[in-house]
Amino acid sequence: MPKTAETKFVNSLFLTNLIQSQYGESEVKIKVYDVEPASADINDPYARSAMNRILIKYVSKENPSDTVITFVAKIKPTEGLLVEQFKKADVFDKEILMYKSVLPSMVTLISKLGSVIELAPQLIYSSETPSDLVVLEDLTARGYSVENQALGLTYEQSKMAVEKLAFFHAASAVMLAENGQVFAKFAKGTFHNEYKDKLSYFPDTIRTAGEIASELGIGQPMVDKLQKLPAKTLPKVIEAYESDFKGLKVLNHGDFWTNNIMFKYQGNELVDAIFVDFQNCVVGSPIIDLVYFLASSPAYDVLEKHRDELVFVYHETLVLLLQKMGYMKTVPTLLELQVELLKHGSLQVVYALTVSPFLRTKDAHNTPPMQPTLHSPNQSADVKQVLRAHAPNIVAQLKAYEMVGLLDWGAHESKIKGLMSRFQR
Repeated sequence: MPKTAETKFVNSLFLTNLIQSQYGESEVKIKVYDVEPASADINDPYARSAMNRILIKYVSKENPSDTVITFVAKIKPTEGLLVEQFKKADVFDKEILMYKSVLPSMVTLISKLGSVIELAPQLIYSSETPSDLVVLEDLTARGYSVENQALGLTYEQSKMAVEKLAFFHAASAVMLAENGQVFAKFAKGTFHNEYKDKLSYFPDTIRTAGEIASELGIGQPMVDKLQKLPAKTLPKVIEAYESDFKGLKVLNHGDFWTNNIMFKYQGNELVDAIFVDFQNCVVGSPIIDLVYFLASSPAYDVLEKHRDELVFVYHETLVLLLQKMGYMKTVPTLLELQVELLKHGSLQVVYALTVSPFLRTKDAHNTPPMQPTLHSPNQSADVKQVLRAHAPNIVAQLKAYEMVGLLDWGAHESKIKGLMSRFQR
């Protein structure tokens, strides 16, 4: 396959040095290599870096027979609209820091419990020259794979994902308790006041849902509530991102959904889950990852039947790990976690309308730029088409939210004024 501007540095000399330095082999001779897109859709707007799989056949003094290995190379964009966004948000630098330092520290901390738990692919190599580059192991070579985002995750997969998320969160909470500045670079997430001018997608999509509510099958009383949400959308979700959950702060993955979780099976048995793409990590309440995952990843029927059970599994695992790791601060109870989810229920509503339908639609060409680093004033998506396709599930979710008062945050102020006016003389 022809090389792109980002991959032109990949040649026999580069690969020879990579194998000799990282694997300790000598007299390496590259017989053949190929570079191909690691993503099925090279136009996927979620591929914020150039993702390429490098396939290599080589021989060496230690391995005289043909040896075939594959790597995944993640390369910082060097041209186009995303270049400036990467500079401002430092997302690539954050990911390099995650792979080089943070993730290994987490794994070391978890290993003290008596077993080695993998959280992410192994870092093979990273460099700032000739291009910002991260070379990772190819997890598919070990049998890991990504599930179909349109179908959603099974209960078994969802349960393993939140259990593994609890390991990630618990290790980070302990590290933060020991050194409050350890994650200083991860202070800003998707929803932050500095990014407000690049987050218009969220209120705009909620406004669109209100405009086509009759087509979606949303009743008028609910429509009246929806139409009051856009103006308060960004303040409410930013508030959720900045919330203090009983003093418990964790490092959130920040983009924790189906396509960033790879599962491994042995026969028919699910044995592991590993996370990828750490460009959006942010310190904050664990609900940041939990709400995003629940909105975007479990199959709709799994979410309907097992939502509370998944929250229970996450919390139970988190508490157990924090206790075993010697976490000295107070650990919130399950009830407090559920209250926190209700307290910031606006985040659930926003995701149900703006994230869930789109991340469950396997159409990269019609995926809106949800992350600030993907923002492009010229990019558009047919949000009406996707909302219509998911109408039954959107309506079901909104009805469930209405029953517990999660659609009232937009109307609360006007409600109070209305009540007071009845008693004014």
